[in-house]
Amino acid sequence: MFTDILLIAVGFALVAKGGDLFVDSSIQIGRALRIPRFVIGGTLVSLATTAPELVVSATASWMGDSGIALGNAVGSCICNIGLIVGMVALIMPVEVDRADFMRRAAWMVAGGVLVVAFSWDRSMERVYGVLLLAGAAAYLIWDLAGVLRARRRAGPDTGDAEAAEGLGAAVGWFAVGGVLVLLGSRLLVTSGQDLATALGVPSAIIGFSIIAIGTSVPELVTGVTAARKGVPDLSLGNIVGANVLNLFLIVGLSGTIQPLALDPFSQRYGFPWLGIFFLAIVGAVLRFGLVRRGAGTALLILYGLYAVGLVSLPALF
Repeated sequence: MFTDILLIAVGFALVAKGGDLFVDSSIQIGRALRIPRFVIGGTLVSLATTAPELVVSATASWMGDSGIALGNAVGSCICNIGLIVGMVALIMPVEVDRADFMRRAAWMVAGGVLVVAFSWDRSMERVYGVLLLAGAAAYLIWDLAGVLRARRRAGPDTGDAEAAEGLGAAVGWFAVGGVLVLLGSRLLVTSGQDLATALGVPSAIIGFSIIAIGTSVPELVTGVTAARKGVPDLSLGNIVGANVLNLFLIVGLSGTIQPLALDPFSQRYGFPWLGIFFLAIVGAVLRFGLVRRGAGTALLILYGLYAVGLVSLPALF
């Protein structure tokens, strides 16, 4: 148990440094390519920070553990909004382009609806996993088209010459950050899983709690670091993009590897909370055009209630 705790600490340190490199290099890449930070957050950073969830859920599905495979993806979406957006908003209100946010949020909500619909009978066949993967491909193509449009709108003379010269180094540091995040997240998840298993916690609860939080640490560190550097819009773009990939890519790949079987807790507790957090973040941006500190506090309170339920309510399901 002491070894697991030590490895968890090492994992946090690796992920923290990797998240810092992600933010710095992403900002420089965005300047060099004349891409808005929100778009960079929804593409490069979200792809990199969801790698831990992808690895963990795919491995769990291969091993026949649907509880971890699905709980990790859905739990990460909840953690991303409740814990991470809440903390970022407390540090600095998050203001974004409302129209751009809503377009991306539509993909996120659609992913949630499809996951719920495809697993309505508490199972997800491979054909539904393939359909979700097709949705992930469609999102990435749409996202790439948006990046190209953003570059054209920026014009030929708005780039940062200094950032352009350092583009190669920025890409290199982005890759280094990705390696650190993957290594750190792997330590967090495996050690956290061993620790929870030793305490006799069921796999579905592990997926929604320790593993979801562990694999969301990259988004947490990236989000808090971005807010401290004065670019919270990058962190919100990362969160929305990460949630889209969690639902389409990660659940889709898990269901394609092996059909998923849901337990009642995932369907009756996890899915409703997913809807609550989606409504909360979309409602805040629709009403105010930003996520204020008050909304951040409300998200953290909601996440606290969700976490309490994870501990106290499983026996009811």
